[in-house]
Amino acid sequence: MNVNEIASLGSNVKPVIQNENCAVLMLNDATGEGVMKVYRVMPGVMICFSDMHMEQCASEFELKNDRKIFCIDHCREGRIEMEVKPGVFSIMQEKELRLDNRENHKGTTYYPLKHYHGVSIFMEVAEVQKVLDELFHGFSVSIEELRSRYCAEEKPYVIRGDKELGVILSGFYQKNMAHPELAKAKEYYQIKVVELLLYLNTMAVEDRKEVRPYYYKTQMEKIKEIHAKITGNLQMRFTMAELSSMYEIPLTTMKKCFKEVYGDSIYSYQKRYRMNLAANMLLQDKAKEIQEIASCLGYENPGKFSSAFRSVMGLSPVEYRFRKGEILDGK
Repeated sequence: MNVNEIASLGSNVKPVIQNENCAVLMLNDATGEGVMKVYRVMPGVMICFSDMHMEQCASEFELKNDRKIFCIDHCREGRIEMEVKPGVFSIMQEKELRLDNRENHKGTTYYPLKHYHGVSIFMEVAEVQKVLDELFHGFSVSIEELRSRYCAEEKPYVIRGDKELGVILSGFYQKNMAHPELAKAKEYYQIKVVELLLYLNTMAVEDRKEVRPYYYKTQMEKIKEIHAKITGNLQMRFTMAELSSMYEIPLTTMKKCFKEVYGDSIYSYQKRYRMNLAANMLLQDKAKEIQEIASCLGYENPGKFSSAFRSVMGLSPVEYRFRKGEILDGK
């Protein structure tokens, strides 16, 4: 089994390296690029490591010939928004696991933090079941039943905060698939896949399911406009009520949706954004007075700016400029 046999990937996905055991795929968009490293670890099972550095891309992924797929996605870093059906978006955050049948995978994908790193375990149900049944003289897990259990709804099934799952998944990132002894690496991943399937089989469907909201396209567009507003002109400040009124979105929905998309409250996000810009300014323009930097970022009171900077960066602006500057200068 290889990716091209079971699905159309789309015109924006190009193979860089491709053989019977692995493929390196490049995904390009006007907002950036991504790399997907796909490894065939046993018949019916592929593991894909994704490293995306872009704001969005069009997914043209479409299954061929009514293939039955069971896919396990894990987000290691970043955020990913996927259009689960026209105009409706699901968000997967850091350390979340998503179980999906890949039947609704065509549409627009967004990376609100401009990066995403994760792994996907991609299984063709009938083929992998046959292999595991032969390997174990009758495998105790029915992958078809797992797929039916977790993918019965139209929306992906999301699990968060399961420590044992976290330990199993950490193993996928620790082994380097480029190891010269590829056969040993494949055996390692075969064991990890079996371990993951056995664990999922022990879970009751509602045990650790994260009840996650789904957002409509109009809401997502407004949240992105709010993000552009609060990061565009940092000398201006807006209250939550002003933003809610300006973009005609209920206050509670606005706060909740912004945190889902960007991983923090609007207030905290603005503060961290300003302080990270301040840190760059302190190092890049050493002639600029701290009061001037504070003013550029909407702080008329240098004392309040210094206090905010210390709360985010752990040092005062003066200390940060001195200590980090010395490191950069090699002293």
